[in-house]
Amino acid sequence: MSDLHWMPLYIADYLADTTHLSTEEHGAYLLLIMHYWQQNGLPDDDVRLARIARLSPEQWDATRPALRPFFGAGWFHSRVEVERAKAEMDAFGGIS
Repeated sequence: MSDLHWMPLYIADYLADTTHLSTEEHGAYLLLIMHYWQQNGLPDDDVRLARIARLSPEQWDATRPALRPFFGAGWFHSRVEVERAKAEMDAFGGIS
C-alpha cells in the first residue's frame, strides 16, 4: 500500500471529463482511481476490477465500456501516474 495518504482531485478537470457518466459509473471510476493511487496500479482482471469498483459481475459488464476509455493498456491511468509522481516528489523529496 502507498504511503501517500491523500490524492489530489481537480474538480473542474474531473467534471469536464466525466459529465457523461451515470452516478454508478462515477462511483466505480472514483473507486478504481483511488485503488490505483493506493496500490500504484490496477489488476488487469475483470473479476478483481469489479470487486474494487464494488459492482456485481453483471454491473461491471454494463459499466466497463463507459470506464475503459479513461485507462490505457493494462488499466494504466496516465493522470494518476503524473499526480503520484508529483506527490512522491513532494512527500519523499524525489525518493520513492
